[in-house]
Amino acid sequence: MPDVPVVFVISGPMAAGKSTVAKALAERFDRGVHLEGDVFRRSIVSGRREVTPDADDEALRQLELRYRLAAAATDGYSDAGYTVVVEDVIGPSYLGAFRTAIRNRPCHVIVLMPSVEAVEEREGGRPNAGYWSWQIDELHAMFAAGPRVGLWLDTSDMTAEQTVDAILAATLSQREPIVVTDYDPSWPESFERLAAPISDAVRDLGGRVEHVGSTSVPGLAAKPIIDIDVVVPNVDVVPQAIEQLRLLGYTYQGDKGIPGREAFLWPPGMPHHHVYVVVDGNAQYRQHIRFRDHLRSHPSVADDYAALKRELAEHHRWDRLGYTDAKTDFITRVLDANTGTGA
Repeated sequence: MPDVPVVFVISGPMAAGKSTVAKALAERFDRGVHLEGDVFRRSIVSGRREVTPDADDEALRQLELRYRLAAAATDGYSDAGYTVVVEDVIGPSYLGAFRTAIRNRPCHVIVLMPSVEAVEEREGGRPNAGYWSWQIDELHAMFAAGPRVGLWLDTSDMTAEQTVDAILAATLSQREPIVVTDYDPSWPESFERLAAPISDAVRDLGGRVEHVGSTSVPGLAAKPIIDIDVVVPNVDVVPQAIEQLRLLGYTYQGDKGIPGREAFLWPPGMPHHHVYVVVDGNAQYRQHIRFRDHLRSHPSVADDYAALKRELAEHHRWDRLGYTDAKTDFITRVLDANTGTGA
């Protein structure tokens, strides 16, 4: 396997096979790290509070600390050029935030979800019992009821090697440099092609699609990646829209630290593009549309934005989050000037 710095986050219930799969996955790379998040729990030798079904505030604070330390260690190894496979029991409600805490990209979340029966069999074969405070079906049900961030695999009948093969087939991508190119007149056509099946999938929910981002502004230099907003009428149908996109092959990534905007990774084999589910009229949707429309109607502002992006692409060539963060002040100033609120 070529040496490409990629991050994999492996979660799932106890006895789902996370450690075995994570180690086997890391070994597929020339420079691979298997990082056990649980080491940060075990490092607390005095005052440790275990996470039980009725965990108190201190136990939850220690859990969140453990996740923060695991994310920081993941970035440390990744910055040094290693592919990192970090694994832990990360509940579905924490998965999106855990991924957001890791700055390096690409970062793939995988949840191993063998059946209750398979977990019972594996737990019975382990030298040390993991289920001393949880019931197997209880923890399994907690995972099953949560938001399905990342790639979820039923590994009941899969070996570790088969699981690794499935993960690599569905996720593997190389870290690519940021490149800002001149405007391509074919971008609107690319949007229509990519958006068509999405539009069909959410139409019965009252949803529609919008071309947003830099590729939606004629003449504007941009990264050649189409941004698509899936606009739904209210928050009640957001879970249904998420599921419709998952059925199309998109991988749900949570809100990536931006409430009101649910993000998705494109299906394997498709051109790179970004898809977001937003509610009609919410802050994220308004910002996307107002910024797009302002650039369309103010060419000089669009020119300034293009110059900034080219500069930032050179400075943050391998740091996508740094590139995105560095654009924030410009975008905020444009929104503030346009509305007086920035909201």
